[in-house]
Amino acid sequence: MKNNWLREYLSRRTPNGYYVIVARIEAKQLLEKLGLDKSSFEEAGNTVIVKVRSRSLAEKILCILYKRRLLES
Repeated sequence: MKNNWLREYLSRRTPNGYYVIVARIEAKQLLEKLGLDKSSFEEAGNTVIVKVRSRSLAEKILCILYKRRLLES
């Protein structure tokens, strides 16, 4: 069973169908290193905005970033 925070985070999408994940800037380097760079990255100051089309890929990214405390609130 999924955690409530994960279900709530994945319930929102952009009008274009992307899942948007806001994280610290270190998350971009981590995701590229892990080979999860199929997503679109946009840097904004000390944060990075990750756009993903796939729900399963968004779920994987969220779990990794949550465990490493790289998600922005």
